Amino acid sequence: MNSFKMNRRNMLLGTGASLASLAVSGNAQTVAQAPGERDPLPIPSTPDQIRRMEWWHTAKFGMFIHFGLYSQHQRHEWAMETEAIPIGEYLPLAKQFNPKPGFARAWAKLAKAAGMKYMVMTTKHHEGFCNFDTKLTDYCATKQGPKRDLVREYVEAARAEGLHVGLYYSLMDWHHPDGAKCKTDEAARRRFVDYIHGQVNELMSNYGKIDILWYDVPWPLDAKGWESVEMNKMVRKLQPDIIINNRSKIPEDFDTPEQRIVASADRPWESCMTMNDSWGYHAADDGWKSPKTIIRNLITCARDGGNYLLNIGPKPDGSIPEQSIAVLSEVGRWMEVKKMMPCFSINPTMRFRGRVTC
Repeated sequence: MNSFKMNRRNMLLGTGASLASLAVSGNAQTVAQAPGERDPLPIPSTPDQIRRMEWWHTAKFGMFIHFGLYSQHQRHEWAMETEAIPIGEYLPLAKQFNPKPGFARAWAKLAKAAGMKYMVMTTKHHEGFCNFDTKLTDYCATKQGPKRDLVREYVEAARAEGLHVGLYYSLMDWHHPDGAKCKTDEAARRRFVDYIHGQVNELMSNYGKIDILWYDVPWPLDAKGWESVEMNKMVRKLQPDIIINNRSKIPEDFDTPEQRIVASADRPWESCMTMNDSWGYHAADDGWKSPKTIIRNLITCARDGGNYLLNIGPKPDGSIPEQSIAVLSEVGRWMEVKKMMPCFSINPTMRFRGRVTC
């Protein structure tokens, strides 16, 4: 996800990740759109898509979770890039990272109490560290500090609370040696795309039914380079009921405006936002939104036919910042009193244009 305005393009050997195309801002309401966020041509809904997305249109409210080595660093999810941290200096975080037992259960319980109906967790962010058990790299939770599969713990916790399960996966990778080379070197592209497809296959094969696949940042390739059509055909073969976002450079099921609410005219959409100004945990970021702001954002998304995916950035041990708990608890109390969710249920074949009257 996008965060702060600093950038070190090309300063970090082995990443070359460009922020120019991400045009980031510190203003939580005006962050520029990310690559793949808006697609040039809308695609018509099919009966199969309507069927798959019926629950999603009704749900309206979800929890986004950014959690990884950047949480251990405690200076937001882009720190490796914005602080020009060489890979060798960043690697020790993988040994230090060790969330406490039961961390994911607290996430799921808070999500349910806040009136959320689904969750989306980062399985691999731009830093390249995998929170899941993968056979394709040792840079993962089962072989580093945690010595266990954090994604599995999250999936089981979400299901225990009756919530739909979403997995976030960053295509961009600052750690992989071919993550930047793939732009100009065909052999590197082949290796890197095989790696990415292989990990997506693992995620879709090893955790039972997955409801949402949430790609992020397709730099530095286009849809042809990523072989996105083939990748998503594989995903749908493994998970026939899954919903896929638009950040693999092809439209798929829904648009993803970031840090702002912008309704798509002819497409399902979901606005994702932070609770402060960071996606990953940032100890010094105290720019918290009020419960009133979050409730207003939720109402606006529902009124205009979209969903609201609200982020938490857990601390290194997996605990939720106290401010996030306080705000979401207040939102949950308001949701219970107003009983808004039935009012948000809409015909999934139409864009809702009425007013919320609960």
